[in-house]
Amino acid sequence: MSPRADGRQPARRAFIRLLGGGVVGAALPLSGCTQEVPPPALSAWQEPVQNIAGDVRHWLLAHALLAPNPHNRQPWLADLRESGQILLICDGERLLPETDPWGRQILIGCGAFIELAVIAAAERGIRLQVEAFPNGEPTPFTLPGGQVIARLRLRTEPGLARDPLFAQIRRRHTHKGLYDSSRSVSAEQWQTLRDAAVEAGAGLRVGAVTDGKTMDALRRITREAFETEMLTPRTYLESARLMRIGPAEVEQHRDGIALMGGMVRLSAALGLFNRFEVPRADSSSMAQIRKRWAAFETASGYLWIVSEDNSRAAQLRCGRAYVRSHLRACAAGLDMHPLSQALQEYAEVRPQLRALRQLLACSEDSPETVQMLARVGYGLEAASPAPRRELRQMFLS
Repeated sequence: MSPRADGRQPARRAFIRLLGGGVVGAALPLSGCTQEVPPPALSAWQEPVQNIAGDVRHWLLAHALLAPNPHNRQPWLADLRESGQILLICDGERLLPETDPWGRQILIGCGAFIELAVIAAAERGIRLQVEAFPNGEPTPFTLPGGQVIARLRLRTEPGLARDPLFAQIRRRHTHKGLYDSSRSVSAEQWQTLRDAAVEAGAGLRVGAVTDGKTMDALRRITREAFETEMLTPRTYLESARLMRIGPAEVEQHRDGIALMGGMVRLSAALGLFNRFEVPRADSSSMAQIRKRWAAFETASGYLWIVSEDNSRAAQLRCGRAYVRSHLRACAAGLDMHPLSQALQEYAEVRPQLRALRQLLACSEDSPETVQMLARVGYGLEAASPAPRRELRQMFLS
């Protein structure tokens, strides 16, 4: 927005400034969801009937779609046209080409989806045989939209052991608020989280950061990466396009970044907030953004997952590993929140990615890849569920 001819700022920008720069800050993916989210947008978190439409695959998918995924894009399509199997397809309309240019994070979300489906299947006495990329892996530097990610074959197996993590699927929520940094997580609990992750397959290195000096370094790296994402127009705008402000937008889309705060909703309703205005480094809006990021620096420690290479199969395994660890955390009364900003592959954030690799002992020429970093601890308030689309919306017609 350009200044008026008399040199004064337009009324809209002046009003935003009078609000203390809080409008843009409130409109970032920091506030998470609240209990004000309209109930229909959260209906997926209710227990589904035993056989939806008489097809047990629907019941499995009703659990799988609760998987964590970047920006809540829910990038999943299910082809059920052949009985006894599910073809999981990456929805090309639900990618993040600016912050996730090769679809690595999207595939991690697909891996989490697969793992929840496997856990749910065991609850019904079904072994879900996973064949990753039956048509071949997507190439490393192309987005996986439209690709068959996995073929999931259902095999009834009497006596199949149930997975104790099933009970946590509907309780697991990503906690994006303040954690109690004064509370420690025991060494035994950290080991439990690591053990849960490595159950997902070979080739993973899983660890925890709990010492103050290294935690401070992680805070600095993740903060710098976040600020880079907010100040780079194309990456900021990718998030802006996914902002769902107020109950009507949240209920309509049921994905993306749900914003239910009173200030941003009022400002948007009055036409006083432009979600597509990129913040400047020296602006009051950016100052407010930095204040809101402070909640993301509260934690008892950080869990990280490193794969031996960056193959597409490794990305799926890391998604499966992460969600198992998060479910185990939930069972232990712990909260988790992925911090992906410093792991992204777009050019402007490479200094932070290099710093993070060095911190986690990945040499410059090593094929090892830091796939996941998450803060862990005790949220000061209960975590809220994120909106989910209806199950039928993911069926391939």
